[in-house]
Amino acid sequence: MGKRSDTDKAIRNLMNWASRPEWSDEQATVFDAHLAPVCDRIGTSQEELAEELAEHGYGGMLFGLMFEDFISRRLPKDDKNIIDDYLKRRGWRESVPGRRYLQQLRDSVLSLHEVVEVSPGHHCDLRDLVRDGKTFRVYERMGTQNLVKWDRIAARVLMMNGKQIFSGGILPFPREASQSLLRVLTESRKQFKKELSRAAGKEAIARISSDNLDERFLQDACPAFTSIWLVHTLERLHEPLPEIINRDGETLVFTETRFPFLAEQLEEIAHRLDDAPDWEQDNPDEPTWIWLPEPGAVADKPQGGIAVDTLRDGQHSISGTLELKPGVLMLTTNSMERAQRGQDVLETLLHGLVGPALSKLQTPEQLMAENERNQQDGGSQESTDPIDPEIEAEILQNSMDQHYRQCLDEPIPALDNKTPRQCTRSKKGREMLIEWLKHLENNELHRAARQGQAPYDSRWMWDELKLGKYRNG
Repeated sequence: MGKRSDTDKAIRNLMNWASRPEWSDEQATVFDAHLAPVCDRIGTSQEELAEELAEHGYGGMLFGLMFEDFISRRLPKDDKNIIDDYLKRRGWRESVPGRRYLQQLRDSVLSLHEVVEVSPGHHCDLRDLVRDGKTFRVYERMGTQNLVKWDRIAARVLMMNGKQIFSGGILPFPREASQSLLRVLTESRKQFKKELSRAAGKEAIARISSDNLDERFLQDACPAFTSIWLVHTLERLHEPLPEIINRDGETLVFTETRFPFLAEQLEEIAHRLDDAPDWEQDNPDEPTWIWLPEPGAVADKPQGGIAVDTLRDGQHSISGTLELKPGVLMLTTNSMERAQRGQDVLETLLHGLVGPALSKLQTPEQLMAENERNQQDGGSQESTDPIDPEIEAEILQNSMDQHYRQCLDEPIPALDNKTPRQCTRSKKGREMLIEWLKHLENNELHRAARQGQAPYDSRWMWDELKLGKYRNG
């Protein structure tokens, strides 16, 4: 039997042991410490929370983190630990690797790590953000498949056969959530040290090494990880999409209105559209027209929302597009109001030439869901005019180069409205700048992985700002 099978078997046996009456209440108490504060805060039950997390695929990882917290704890009254209890009474059932794995779990602590480098399917180099900050290597096949540089994860690291590995519970931490966690842990550690000093005395605390002090602190800090992760995750899941409007202040909805016609009417329809002042032929070689915008003021951007519009040549707003196909005239707009106005205009202009209109619409949420389904299906819908991958990569590189060249000299909200070049002049500015660069690179690596593309290479930005040493370790 392989080593992984030995450890999996040991965990399954331990989970069965945890369901015994003498341990089930203790496990429930630990799980309550993780979940109850969040449930009280958002006004839901643990069962409802578990259902929602399972629906989004988070249930398994969160359970793994909480269960490992439970099995690594010692009960306050008698210092009893479930792994010690299981190994004493049933340890003969386990192989040597299985027993050693459980002992490592018993003595482990959860910490927050940053991915410095990763070789998917083989290993990753991590930096512990809570303790000494040193970089170390973890060998892991499954756990590194979806990691990219600058990801942050909550995990336990165990030493097995001279190599460091992950335990079963790994929780990806968004950057904002990780920053909140680090602030909470910094303050909690100060309070922990004060309380320990009062209980044991300053001289006793002085004899405890910094590493041991951090480990003792992290043994009790696990619920902070899950609570902060849960709050940030639930806020993101419950947060509605920002209100999106077009130039006329109308809610963004993608519409398609079709007008049927007889084949003999095609030339007359094209002739009337060419003569109409509100319609401009888009391409002299194709039967397509642009619906010119109505004069008027541009609508204000909604508070907390986004104002967008359909543009011609990437600059000029248009009200819609019109395409003449065999047997159907198709109007495309980005709001229901524009669709109705366009229908009224065309029915008047083409009276007697087209039949009753038939419309369909798609909200941004529906479009996003459709795109997500297409990605899950492996992008089965092939492009009718595929771009050569090398040309596509060159276009992306050039456009991103131009964008970020400009960004280096523009105020950035995440940098306290300073430019990246200005931030290089102070220690605080450089710290913010490093986090900003990590955030950009991390997002780009995830985007490229989702779309199966080579990521944009942003190393030149680090070098340009003289921060290259911080990127490489």
